[in-house]
Amino acid sequence: QPYNSPPPRHHHHHRSIQQKEEQYEILPSHTILERMQNLAVTYPAFVTLTTTQEWFGLPRAGHESDCLFDKNYPVSGTGCNNYVLIIQDKAAYPEDPDVALDRDNVDHYLNLEESSSLGDNNNNHNSGWKHIPDVFLSGAVHGNERVGPTSLLEMTELLLGAAHCESLPRMRHKPSDDVASNNNNTTLSSENANPQKTQEEEDWKRELFDAQNCRLTLEGEGIHPHHRRWLARLVSSRRTIVIPTANALGYSRNQREEDAIDPNRDFPFDIRENEKEKCMQTVAGRSINELFRSHLFPVGLTFHGGMEVIAYEWGAPTYLDNDAPDAIAQNDIAGAYSRYAGGFSGHVAYDFGTMNDKVYYVRGGMEDWAFAGSWDPDRVVQCAPTTFGGYPAEKTTYNNSTLRAFNMLIETSTPKTPQRKDLGKRTNPLEGGDGGGNNGHIVRNLRLALLAVDVVEPYVSIRQVGGLDLEDDVVPGVNLRRYDGKGYFENGAIIWTPGVGEGKDIDGGDVRKMEDPSSSVTISWTVGGAFNIDETELIFGPWDSLPSNLADGNDGAYPSVQTLEVISNIDDFISVSPSNLDSTAGRSRWHVDGPHPTASSDDINPTFEVTIDTSAYPPGTNLAVFAKAKVDRQWLGPISENVAPSNMGPVSHIVNARGNPNYYATNAGKVIRGRQDDWWYSSPVTLVVGGAASEAEADQIFAEAETNHAPISFVSNESDGRMDEGGSRLVKAVHVNARIGYLPHVMDTVVSHPSNSAHSLFGGGGASTTKSMPFLLGTLGIAIFVLLVLVGLVRRRRKRNMYARQRLESIAEDEADSFSAGSYRDDPAMDGDVEVPAYGRAHVDDENEDLNEIDVIR
Repeated sequence: QPYNSPPPRHHHHHRSIQQKEEQYEILPSHTILERMQNLAVTYPAFVTLTTTQEWFGLPRAGHESDCLFDKNYPVSGTGCNNYVLIIQDKAAYPEDPDVALDRDNVDHYLNLEESSSLGDNNNNHNSGWKHIPDVFLSGAVHGNERVGPTSLLEMTELLLGAAHCESLPRMRHKPSDDVASNNNNTTLSSENANPQKTQEEEDWKRELFDAQNCRLTLEGEGIHPHHRRWLARLVSSRRTIVIPTANALGYSRNQREEDAIDPNRDFPFDIRENEKEKCMQTVAGRSINELFRSHLFPVGLTFHGGMEVIAYEWGAPTYLDNDAPDAIAQNDIAGAYSRYAGGFSGHVAYDFGTMNDKVYYVRGGMEDWAFAGSWDPDRVVQCAPTTFGGYPAEKTTYNNSTLRAFNMLIETSTPKTPQRKDLGKRTNPLEGGDGGGNNGHIVRNLRLALLAVDVVEPYVSIRQVGGLDLEDDVVPGVNLRRYDGKGYFENGAIIWTPGVGEGKDIDGGDVRKMEDPSSSVTISWTVGGAFNIDETELIFGPWDSLPSNLADGNDGAYPSVQTLEVISNIDDFISVSPSNLDSTAGRSRWHVDGPHPTASSDDINPTFEVTIDTSAYPPGTNLAVFAKAKVDRQWLGPISENVAPSNMGPVSHIVNARGNPNYYATNAGKVIRGRQDDWWYSSPVTLVVGGAASEAEADQIFAEAETNHAPISFVSNESDGRMDEGGSRLVKAVHVNARIGYLPHVMDTVVSHPSNSAHSLFGGGGASTTKSMPFLLGTLGIAIFVLLVLVGLVRRRRKRNMYARQRLESIAEDEADSFSAGSYRDDPAMDGDVEVPAYGRAHVDDENEDLNEIDVIR
């Protein structure tokens, strides 16, 4: 079973990258396994290590003398294991079938939510796992092309370290009486101390210490706060499948093939019908095939070596002189890969273009198969190999959704094993260009892979309210739909702003009129995972008009249809355009012309800004604030005259999801669909309009904010709010539920939960509530109910793993006819192979695939 230990409540043995040598090195197979095992033990909440042998029942390639280091893994045999790392947020999405592979810990993650889940209607989809996008990363289909595996392992370590750090402190571990949050280090007397409570307080102090320490450590390694939060987002909002050494046997032997068979000629695309026994012969090919059959990948990368280029479709002989559908999008993404990877001494940034133009065509290539296997069925055959006892033919029959990925070829370096001095250094690994002189083959491909994880899906994020930076937009381990029995309102950022014309003179201790008597609040946001930002707006309105669960109660899709209906109602919600944009369009950080507009505080990401007026809302109103964007509409066309198949519109998941509201694709339970109203939405932020000009309220907020070091923004331009002696400090906004500066007592008195929801705010309210008899009786009834449910859960979970594979097979049957692309054409009928010239560009001999004098690369 997967190599994970039971998840510790607290982890203090983070392995700093400073313990490794500054200069990267190409890692051998046994070291890769050792470090993957270390990751699985160190970060069990965010990664699972397994093999395709365990997961899919595949055989092992090789002999008794191969991969002897595999004996250090719990499951091994004659030949080589094909290892897979699954990077995902298990606590946030515990029902995900991939989490169930972590058999030791699956019940732990399920129990975190099932005892107090919000609005789940007793089904297992409401966390939204079905809609988390998949990313595929393959390190070495050819075993002698050595840069990919190390690049992906280093990328994985960077992602997991940042996600673990950003998950701290975990609010589930905060003592209910909030004693530990005061950071006063008071020693409890032995007579009065409650041992359990004392341990909780010590654990909470440790959480705070670890949170601060890991942030400082990462900063020293060149991972700055905005980097850390970005990496954490990529872990928590994606499902990334990494197969570092797909050709495990070839990599261990430093040989191109797997036992004399080339895995990148082993896929059932554009091969002859009479050669169906020549596909799916390798364990490497079957491993990749099974991963695609059990996921829904919009984006993938396959790392090779022998030249330096990024290549995309087409790379098949049938379409030798044609453009592929979605060529505009492929070119935009490949160009971004090249720019972010950058160049270094003796090596320019990657060239990019089609495989047919920049490399050469092949039959049976993985890249074309992953792109077109579902919508170009005339190019696909059912494989009938004889190796390893054969392979079921139905496993190379694909539904209309499985294979529509941009799976680009990355030719990493001209030497297939480059010199160590050209691999790059660890310091500041996320700096593009030449990386401050630290760039090299490993670090630039590490960055390139991160970009692939980012662009798989657009996202919108509110960054600042009233001059206050919001750091908790995405918190690993926290699913805003339901965390600790709460929903979007409680789990999202809650910002208190003073009432109309009021501020707080902290030095003088009095509430008094602000110099600026307006009731305006400036809010900024950004858009990521995209290129062109065609439109973007901010919308806000009262929480009371929204449904209690903003996501769909059945499958967790966000926002739900009901939520969209409310926020589209101009009587309830106001929509405003950014004030710092001279047109409606912007650009992301990946755009060829760079981000636009930008702010002085962040010149990496676009920053949109608008000032809203809250004077129409009475004090104490909770306003829900969303940002939204439309992106990358340019990818929809026009259709090239040279496209093949002819007149073919968008076919890929990534293009259709951004531009076709009718798009719906599903495989293995995962779903990709177009935006119902063409907009991508941020998570909501709550803006609390200062309550009733109450001096007592203000005093409580400011006193607690000072004590807990809560994030505060000031009217003054001083970043820390400090003024010269005799000056004043006027508060503009307070983040009352920031994790480190959480204001425990303010929450129940200042922030009132929307009236349409039945559950209380942040639990443990005032004494009059918690001591009421109805509350106690209700609690007793719930406890009895939970006990009965748990008995049923134990029985149910014992069957979970047994039926996992049957369940996926059943899902596959149900999904076979569920693909929808609206008016876009799919399943084109083809006229057969085109005539391929034997000269004029680098290509293989179509009869025997003998490259002769051409270096074997792809």
